[in-house]
Amino acid sequence: MADITGQRAAVLGPLTTTWTMPDSCTVHVLDCATCSEGFRGQTCIVSDGSVEPVDYTGCWPPITDHAPLPRTPFLGWGFYSPGLVCPAGYTTACSAEYGKRAEWDIQFTLLPGETAVGCCPEGFRCTNANGNTCIAFASIGTQIEVTTGMCASSGLFSVNQATFPDVITTTTTDSASNTTVEAVTRQMILLAPMFQMNYQSSDLVSSSSSSSSSAASTSTPTSGVSSSTPTQPGATAGAGSAAEGLSASGKGGLSTGAVVGIAVGAALAGVLLTAIVAWIWFKRRGERAAAAGQGPAGWAGDGAPWAKPPPVYEVAGNLHTWPTSEMYAAQGSMTAELPTEAGRG
Repeated sequence: MADITGQRAAVLGPLTTTWTMPDSCTVHVLDCATCSEGFRGQTCIVSDGSVEPVDYTGCWPPITDHAPLPRTPFLGWGFYSPGLVCPAGYTTACSAEYGKRAEWDIQFTLLPGETAVGCCPEGFRCTNANGNTCIAFASIGTQIEVTTGMCASSGLFSVNQATFPDVITTTTTDSASNTTVEAVTRQMILLAPMFQMNYQSSDLVSSSSSSSSSAASTSTPTSGVSSSTPTQPGATAGAGSAAEGLSASGKGGLSTGAVVGIAVGAALAGVLLTAIVAWIWFKRRGERAAAAGQGPAGWAGDGAPWAKPPPVYEVAGNLHTWPTSEMYAAQGSMTAELPTEAGRG
């Protein structure tokens, strides 16, 4: 297998939602029961009286009417732009950015500002073997479980789950027609189509805006929670679902208006409470002062004994004219003037 690089743009179309391939596309087709290589994404055809597996367009995401038609074998075929979501069962296995070193020998040339990711089945990595390809090695110490099958005139047959490496029985015949039967450990090379997704930063912004608008139009007025989330480039189907669940759960809390209302109400309640406490304090202070017979400085309430000085009454003395002496009774009582005795002053 040879590397194919530096090819011009071969846009197959956009891929912005999760696409699921038919179950038959996940079968690794073997050419024989003891072969050590299997390729998925194929179908069986009859050619020149024999049945053989070939690359199948039905195992690729939908393309536009203007996309280039593939040759057999596909040799990488093309890429999706904008490509934002890996097909179901695939995940991001490699990436490349214009002007920087790619993580694999990228087949199709990138434009300025463009980023590409390679989507492969779980456990596979990106390579360039006759074009963009996904590859996995099942060797001693590294077991891989996949679905395998072979071609017959009626289509795929002997479709089973298999774990590699496995032990098979081989029969060999030498030049002297001696036959040898032995059990050997078979290591397996597994191949699959790699789906290249190209995008620019503007594609992410437009995708996010479109998803937000769609969510707003389908959400109920009382929800306030988006019903969908834009999927990031290279996300698997499972990852996309998890992201949607997180967005849908959201973060609970009060609105800004509610918070402001609570703050204002609390402030008013504080002012009212302070006024009540002050009124009770002054009322009790006045009562204590009244009971003690004196009022607070400057207090001149109606009917209070300290509102004005007590009246003075004069009592006439005897026939002699004596100076009078004023004596005040206890505060709050009447005041009288008494004559002084002779010889006392």
